[in-house]
Amino acid sequence: MFALLFAGAQSAQMQGRAAMDTRQYLAHSYMLQGFGREEASRRALDYFCDSVRVRSAQRDSADLARYREHDAGRTAERECRRTMGERVARNAGRTDVRGYMALFSDPRMSEIFATRPGYPLYTVPFVRGFGPVAGLWLAALVATVAAGGLVVLVLRTLGVSVPLALTGQVLYFALPTGKEAMLPLCEGLLLCLLLAAVLGCARVLQGRVVSGTTLAVLAFAGAAVVKYAQTLLAVAGIAVMTAVLLCARRLRGDRPVRPERVILLTTAALAVAIQLVVLAFGLPSTRASLQELLSVHYTRSLVDDPGPEFWRLSLAFWREWLRDALAQPLVLLLLACGAWGAFRHHRPFACLLVGVALAGLANQAGHPEMSMGPRLMVMAMLLPVCGIPLLIDSHVRRSAARGRDLARPPRADRRIPAPASR
Repeated sequence: MFALLFAGAQSAQMQGRAAMDTRQYLAHSYMLQGFGREEASRRALDYFCDSVRVRSAQRDSADLARYREHDAGRTAERECRRTMGERVARNAGRTDVRGYMALFSDPRMSEIFATRPGYPLYTVPFVRGFGPVAGLWLAALVATVAAGGLVVLVLRTLGVSVPLALTGQVLYFALPTGKEAMLPLCEGLLLCLLLAAVLGCARVLQGRVVSGTTLAVLAFAGAAVVKYAQTLLAVAGIAVMTAVLLCARRLRGDRPVRPERVILLTTAALAVAIQLVVLAFGLPSTRASLQELLSVHYTRSLVDDPGPEFWRLSLAFWREWLRDALAQPLVLLLLACGAWGAFRHHRPFACLLVGVALAGLANQAGHPEMSMGPRLMVMAMLLPVCGIPLLIDSHVRRSAARGRDLARPPRADRRIPAPASR
């Protein structure tokens, strides 16, 4: 029922959500369907510029200065087609464009998206069957609804009641996770696969080591195909937090528990494997990401020494981010409540969630730019999605236990006094 309500609400806007990165993924999807590079780029250009038209028309129709005389976004569409069309024509003859690289931008920029085949491959049947507008919307909806179902399965695996597990699903749809997952970008599929991996880890913690480990490894591998950099951060974050937990247990004199050791070894091995694949195939690394960031997506000259410039930008970004977060502290409160609930309910599982949340923060730290909004940090919002239902469940259980302690049954030898006679 919640999934149907969510789908109905999302059908109010099927077009107009495209971001600049959407055209790269869609062109990659068309090339996987057999179209040539230039044809695929122009088809993706048609979708993107039509999205620009819809978004411009929606914005201008409610703008006080433009609502009387706006042209339904046609000017914005013409400008988009002119600018993007010139780039496609200019890059069509370049010899350094290869593989599944599109023609919208500098080849070094397109190469980053060409190394993420998971999402374009996922969208192929949707785009081929329903066209780019309905196809990309439906692909995002399927991934988002599946992720909401996985939240329910994760919470049920931890013993949470059905109503509270469904609360986690509603939180996934209502928080930024739902909004960002519905964009025609790879974040929705990435979150879905990460939740499948978290489900596998939860099964490991419940003693189902073989099936849980298999599910986690397959899900993390799929997530790496979608976006290897963020997956590397996630598995590394889980490994670090699990290692901290095991060290704390050892300092207290407790013996390490086998499921936790399995999670540590598995995630550490996956982190090493992903890094080795990046090095072996020469995939864009941290330095390439810094150059892309500081050159404003390769539209300006490269920085000889990106380190000082990056730290200067980072300091300014986090200062402004913290100022906004303190002025509107909802995100901080959600993260705090999620962490509190997870640690109060199940400490090893809390380390998993915090590890993924730290990966979201690290991803934002690697891209300190205000224009991206909450999309870069969206992995961190899985902490309140799963942690808040755990907080409520923990409170309900403790309240029930306290109530049983207070309502003690009368002793067998104690008689209820008879009412006094008048």
